[in-house]
Amino acid sequence: MRQEIGSEFWTGCQPGGSGRRILPELDGLHLVLSGRTALDCVLSDILRSERVKKALLPSYCCQTMIEPFFAHGISVEFFEVFADAGGIGVDLPAETDCSVVLLMEYFGFGSPALRSFAEKLRACGKTVIFDATHSLLMEEYRAFSFPADYICGSVRKWTDINLGFCLKTQGSMTVPPLEDCPGYTELRNRAFDLKRAYICEESDEKQTFLQMFSDAETYLERHYRGKAADARSIAQLSYLDADLLRCRRRENALLLTQSINDLGSEQVRCLYPIVQQDDCPLVVPLTTAPELRDALHCRLVQRGFYFPRHWPRTDDHTFRGSRTPLFDIEISAVCDQRYTPEDMRRIAAEIGRFLIHV
Repeated sequence: MRQEIGSEFWTGCQPGGSGRRILPELDGLHLVLSGRTALDCVLSDILRSERVKKALLPSYCCQTMIEPFFAHGISVEFFEVFADAGGIGVDLPAETDCSVVLLMEYFGFGSPALRSFAEKLRACGKTVIFDATHSLLMEEYRAFSFPADYICGSVRKWTDINLGFCLKTQGSMTVPPLEDCPGYTELRNRAFDLKRAYICEESDEKQTFLQMFSDAETYLERHYRGKAADARSIAQLSYLDADLLRCRRRENALLLTQSINDLGSEQVRCLYPIVQQDDCPLVVPLTTAPELRDALHCRLVQRGFYFPRHWPRTDDHTFRGSRTPLFDIEISAVCDQRYTPEDMRRIAAEIGRFLIHV
């Protein structure tokens, strides 16, 4: 096996077993092409009965979460999300004139304040959408008990599955007729297969699957609305052991978090210094001094650690307040089921070597 760590998944990253599934078996749970497709379906259902002019979103989010609102003619404004001593903090408005609010918990770590805020919003007649992507493997399907009118998200951040999902928590949800999207799913599934061959040292064709993943993302930007999940991804849901994924991720995250904490650095730290019992990290998010973030990321890539930075900042993002945006200081260290505790030690050791020279 090649020693690269991070980047896209490959075929076979969803260990089977007898544990619970990654998605609960709920009536009215719709499977669609992607998380973006799921959010688009939710907005379509809301607009069937409500006129929406403006929505409130967290300032720290992916542009793909903003775009479906614009596609429906809905403007957006933001509440501030920032790094604080215990993880992620939020400046929640006392009131808002937005009729729809999108909320999310980050990186598989809980946020009790956000749940209280959601309950208050619903009591005031606001429609709450919860993006459950980062929360899927938290204890006891915790993401699906969030106090929201709609729950939606994506599975692909957790393993080699392409699909998204959406659910209306009260009443039935009308989803428009869905069409297959082979231009996206065939590219992704073929890229998964080619990357497996590369990681297993059966092929050296790295640029081929990298280009396929890139082409698939470009295609999805133009063709996400009204698209169905592919048969391969749906089939994989039936034998994916979410309990096993959760166990491996927590084991890795606990070790990596402790190892980073042990470095004792003020310049590179874990955004969440403690992994709580109910948490299931999507990644271990790190924060850096702004002037070091890109240098550290470059150093890690040179050493074979391919970590995402959440997220690319775009012109659609606006900020208030004086805090440094998380976009400028965050690196997501992977801790998923593909890797071992020894891999986590390698990550921490490489960061430690970087810190010696800054």
